[in-house]
Amino acid sequence: MHRRSLRYGLVVLLFAAAAGAAGFAWTVDRQLAALIAREHAAAARFDALVPAIARFDAAQQTFDPSRESEAEWFVRVERLLTRIQSDGAALHGLAASEAAAQTFSDVTARVVSAVKRAEENFRAGHELMAADLVQDEGRPGAEAMRAAVLEWRAAEASAADAVRARLFQQLWSVLGGTAAFWGIGVLLLAPRKAPAPLAPSSPALVVEPAADAPLSLSVREVPVPDLPVPAPTPYLPLDPAAALCTDIARADTAAALDALVDRAASMLGAAGIVIWLKGPQDELVPAVVHGYGPEAHARIGGLPLSDANLTTRAWHSGVLQSAAGEGRGRAALAAPLFQGAQPTGVFAVELASGSESSAEIRALTGILAAQFAGAVTPRIETAAVADQPLEATGS
Repeated sequence: MHRRSLRYGLVVLLFAAAAGAAGFAWTVDRQLAALIAREHAAAARFDALVPAIARFDAAQQTFDPSRESEAEWFVRVERLLTRIQSDGAALHGLAASEAAAQTFSDVTARVVSAVKRAEENFRAGHELMAADLVQDEGRPGAEAMRAAVLEWRAAEASAADAVRARLFQQLWSVLGGTAAFWGIGVLLLAPRKAPAPLAPSSPALVVEPAADAPLSLSVREVPVPDLPVPAPTPYLPLDPAAALCTDIARADTAAALDALVDRAASMLGAAGIVIWLKGPQDELVPAVVHGYGPEAHARIGGLPLSDANLTTRAWHSGVLQSAAGEGRGRAALAAPLFQGAQPTGVFAVELASGSESSAEIRALTGILAAQFAGAVTPRIETAAVADQPLEATGS
């Protein structure tokens, strides 16, 4: 009863942890949504602030006393500065980088102060001093405001990225911890099989009578004989495979070789087999073709070694390659052929989908490739000398 209560308590803890992780994930999602909304609002404010600074700069550079009076120019400039200050103040509420926001505020305040002092000098009749203030502080101030707002925007983007990375790190930590807790809980809740009781040894009771001593019992251990463990039955019979390898080594005609390829296809369950050999050019040529019809040898043609496919990968890598069938398509295996350390060709097999993952099929394909490497290459060289090319099987 106590053990059952512990199991129920563990189940409750597991679901509580999952609920907590789900709640935290929802909170992170809300925070990310708020962060994105704040980024969009700040981007809109920045997009309005940059043109306002550009209009202020243009107003300073295009002042023409013949077109407008100084008083009208000061009113227009102050209106633009008021707009810049208003947009900057609105951005302060969305700012994540206080240092960059304060830098922009300080630069803007200096420009506003310079314009006010220029206006006071103008009204006092000091037009030259007012012009110097506008020239020396107003125009550089516009450039400083533009640089400050660009720096502010970059700082806001960096701060938002840092917040986003921190939220994702917290989320993955919570989810990973919850998954680990669930894994431990499932292992603890998994039913355990009771260990099989050991077979007790058969005790032998030996009575040792004595004239005046009490009756005593002694226990002698009787050994239990070990039962033989049956050997596993292989998926593919070894005797036919061994006989086929022997016959391949003894083959001395093209007809015998074709019959051996047919036996290899039956043993592997292959729909087709092609034995490729290195041709005079930088390509592989089909030396033996089985299962593709009588005209397959001429139809297949050469295979350039620069192509990227299963057969050329087996040639270049020197190890068996496999490809799974897609849909109802067939799978394939390709094993390299060697004469000593020199590659001479590729033994390519087309199989039913799924057979390429069988360890027995892959092992037998490699064994047959090694056998055919010693049987096919000498036959091809002999046929080339006698100008009698090896005929491909059409079965």
